[in-house]
Amino acid sequence: VATPAVMLASYGVVRATASFCNEYRNAIFAKVAQGVLKKVARQVFSHLHELDISYHLTRQTGALSRAVDRGTRGINFVFSSLVFNVFPTALEVGLVGGVLAYKCGPSFAVLTVGTIATYTAFTIATTQWRTQFRKQMNKSDNEGASVAL
Repeated sequence: VATPAVMLASYGVVRATASFCNEYRNAIFAKVAQGVLKKVARQVFSHLHELDISYHLTRQTGALSRAVDRGTRGINFVFSSLVFNVFPTALEVGLVGGVLAYKCGPSFAVLTVGTIATYTAFTIATTQWRTQFRKQMNKSDNEGASVAL
């Protein structure tokens, strides 16, 4: 019996379950990601300590610290994007393409996957164009950080 109260309660249960699963996924991923970031940061830190003292005296340590911090955040972003966005989306596109090819014919599947590929190419091109502005911003940020410390 699909009464409005049952449908509303079911919707609430589904939303709560989805929220719980999302939080559980983030908790598990956080532990893994922090382990990876900790290992990378430790390797960078060890490498910096092994460098000659003249390197540290001639460099601006504020900019170096900022670059290390930005690098670890970048690793975390790429890792989480791959695990939670790119891989699942590629799997979904492949499965949907297979279903479309089976149910509607290969030409329909090729058209759908081609449209997604075109959108992906446009997104990558736009991101690469925007990267030049991000690099300029990071350069200015590094210069500011090196003066501040």
